[in-house]
Amino acid sequence: MGRTVVVLGGGISGLAASYHLSRAPCPPKVMLGGSWLQTLEARGSVLSQELFQQQAQQAAAAQLGLKEPPSHCLVHLHKNCIPQYTLGHWQKLEAATQFLASQRLPLTLAGASYEGVAVNDCIESGRQAAARALGSEPNS
Repeated sequence: MGRTVVVLGGGISGLAASYHLSRAPCPPKVMLGGSWLQTLEARGSVLSQELFQQQAQQAAAAQLGLKEPPSHCLVHLHKNCIPQYTLGHWQKLEAATQFLASQRLPLTLAGASYEGVAVNDCIESGRQAAARALGSEPNS
């Protein structure tokens, strides 16, 4: 089978991760997480390998039409590996940026925690931070 990725509850960060997963030369991969996983945790659900395998198989069946169970399945849980912004994130970021500017602190915020979790967002964040640190206006 070709390179296929199924994303369940991954949001934009899941789509970015799925791009990288899909480049690996292996059978379908399923990425579960985001608000789906947070909902399970909030309900007090037991997070087991069996649960993840079942959900992955359901997602592959629904999204790809793969009805046969896989010949083998590896489940890895990487909790909190992709930042997810909370309600009010942008207002907090704007307040922090204004505070740094008003206090003239030699600090620049850059990376996945601030304005985008995808690799291209992080590269752009670093590029703009370097331009500001060098005293030039970052080109958008």
